[in-house]
Amino acid sequence: MRTRQFVRGINEAIKEKMKTKKPLHILYAGTGPFATLILPIIFKYSTQEIKYTFLEINPLSFNILQNVMSKIGLANYDITLVNSDATQYKIDPENEPDIIVSETMQNALAKEQQVPLFLNLMSQVKNDVLFIPEKIELFIGLKKAGIPIEKLQRKHYHKERSVFDVSRAALFPSGKSKKDIAKEVSFAKKQTIIEPEKLKEFDRIAIITEIQVYKDEKIRLNDSGLTTPIFIKEIPENLQSSITIDTEYTISAVPNLNYQVTLAETI
Repeated sequence: MRTRQFVRGINEAIKEKMKTKKPLHILYAGTGPFATLILPIIFKYSTQEIKYTFLEINPLSFNILQNVMSKIGLANYDITLVNSDATQYKIDPENEPDIIVSETMQNALAKEQQVPLFLNLMSQVKNDVLFIPEKIELFIGLKKAGIPIEKLQRKHYHKERSVFDVSRAALFPSGKSKKDIAKEVSFAKKQTIIEPEKLKEFDRIAIITEIQVYKDEKIRLNDSGLTTPIFIKEIPENLQSSITIDTEYTISAVPNLNYQVTLAETI
């Protein structure tokens, strides 16, 4: 599902961009050994319509990628391979991309470098450059009580509050320098308070991830490993007090949505 939705979303973004510009330049950051999200699309377009820059940090994956490119008939395509860290990569201002693609993430945006990569690359380009995925959003959610894990469906979850959003609108608000924003390493803390009457039908608190790849192409809750909920707290039966969840996304060697769950004391 994740690969299909990304490929479909990227193709829609290409078609949209081609209405006003040709050729296009696509920067694909974090390709892995097979450039999985772009390879299904390359042969769909002519060598004159799109040029590509592929970034991959892992030397082993990069070497495999080079071999793959040489063996599948891409010699006539304009593809530049770069063994580099996308969180530090400097974009040539004379060769800006029109679309940036990166799927370097896990559910709840844990461990991998999707957020710092987004900040670094998007701080260097014009406002009309598209980033795929367009939006990644994290929510505090609740799971319905009494439903076995193997039978859970999307309808058994309630999204209580959005606590972090990776998108141009959220991370690059107007009126502030993009480069200044990209240098910041902290994000606003969020506090979510859930009253006991709302908790009666639920038995767990979760972090829910949803991804808007491009426009209507989305990866919704439980569609993929990227959007599998992470359970962070069991809700006690017959709880008479509110629950407070403090959250803050932090960038480090191991990025993560930090959280603290507190049960209010009852009198």
